[in-house]
Amino acid sequence: MKNVYEEVHVFYEKEIEQELAISRDWIEGYLRQKAWQGTNDEELRELWRNLKMFLVYLEHTDADYLEEISYQEYSRVIEWLTNHVKGFKATLKPVRKFFSVLLEFYRYLALKKLVTDTTELEQAAEEIAGGDKVRLIDNSSLILKQNSSLLTEEFINIVGEVVEGLMLKLGEFFQRKEFNDDFQRALFLFSGPFNSIPEAEPGEVSMFWQEFWDYFLFDYRLLANDQTPIKEFATTHWNELNSEEQRVVEDLLHTEFAVFTINKVINTDWVECVNMFTEEVFKLPHPEFDYKEMKHMLFFGHVFSRETVLINCITSIKLSSNLRRRIKDEALRQKAIFEIQQPGATWTEFFSRHALAFRHTVDVLLNMAKLNVTPFDQIERSFPIIVNQRQPNEQVMALFAKIMPEYGFSKHDQSLAEKLWNDFSQLSSVAVRKAGAWAAAVIYSFALINSPQGISAEQLANDLAVSTSSIYTNRDKIFKALELAKYDPRYLSTEGLIYSLFTS
Repeated sequence: MKNVYEEVHVFYEKEIEQELAISRDWIEGYLRQKAWQGTNDEELRELWRNLKMFLVYLEHTDADYLEEISYQEYSRVIEWLTNHVKGFKATLKPVRKFFSVLLEFYRYLALKKLVTDTTELEQAAEEIAGGDKVRLIDNSSLILKQNSSLLTEEFINIVGEVVEGLMLKLGEFFQRKEFNDDFQRALFLFSGPFNSIPEAEPGEVSMFWQEFWDYFLFDYRLLANDQTPIKEFATTHWNELNSEEQRVVEDLLHTEFAVFTINKVINTDWVECVNMFTEEVFKLPHPEFDYKEMKHMLFFGHVFSRETVLINCITSIKLSSNLRRRIKDEALRQKAIFEIQQPGATWTEFFSRHALAFRHTVDVLLNMAKLNVTPFDQIERSFPIIVNQRQPNEQVMALFAKIMPEYGFSKHDQSLAEKLWNDFSQLSSVAVRKAGAWAAAVIYSFALINSPQGISAEQLANDLAVSTSSIYTNRDKIFKALELAKYDPRYLSTEGLIYSLFTS
């Protein structure tokens, strides 16, 4: 490039695909002003390199206006640049340089009346890079607490003691050896297939673990019976609970995963919320944000008793309107995929099965360089029409319940495998000589659909006393008749949907 202005020209004309919140004119005006002040070309290129990193982040997030970006989001900017810009490290020198360039650029824009407020960036620069090391801001979640102005102090103390006692009982119950496989599976699903589990400091309960327990108790489905852990606890321990604990557990059993925004402030105690997908309007205690912050935030989590007490963590994220729209579009596509498996499903039914997919979708859009998360091709496919006209072989069916748990498949996975076998049996008149050969082929096909690595055909053959070649032959017949594909929505498991979000 002859000079820095040519670099800017190439970036705006050839390297981006959409209009950004910062125009080319703003960048060039700032650089020309610096040139008039005596900044040489090498220094101008360094200024441009830092600004370009920020522009790439803005393109990723679809930010409409600079003043929509909260001081907390600048922490996500640093994290994102660390993961996606080669050579950028979240150490003090490069982070301070980045903020100094951005601050000077914002002040230039303020003098030109192109922005009116630079305080969010100034606060971020001070909190993140103003000390002796980089300190990123953890603002992924908040706790909406009991509202003391609406409840008597005596009632709050009673509820607090009941909940504390319940949490101890829940913790003891799910630390039993019989739940080891469930706990490890839940951790794997919650952290994502390619992410590690963060280590907590001694005595510290991190947001990761708060949100994990929120997911585990209310959204996770147990391997053995497809129940949520809170339902399993209530079913097995109801008679051991006192009357106050029973009332709280009964409320918890009616919790729903909700994605919502704050519509307006009713008074100092309450805010009016709107469900993003159902448009239901409800009240919650006033969170400790000013209204300017709240109206740009998206909230999601479990709402228990909406008129009195909220007992758990609600995740809150400040987003641009474009990114909020993209998140909603992704959820709509995921529900459309779910409806292929469960026609006419409501949002409650979708989130009851796949609330974790929404959490991962938000995380992927915020932190990974992906324009789309949900695979489009699954929605656009057509499938063979299934008309039930014959009874599928019951010996094959019986083997699913016997073999699949040994391979870590859940009760819900078994029901999907049974559906796969039933659908194949309607399209092909199968003379079953060895039930094991067909059961192994169905299980093998199901694993191929829902996981990148699948399972071992040789191990299945050994366990079911059949030949490996028979599994492959029958697998081919099943795939051909049903026109199966990777992450096929008709038989998509919990793991399959999560994998598809990260690998599509």
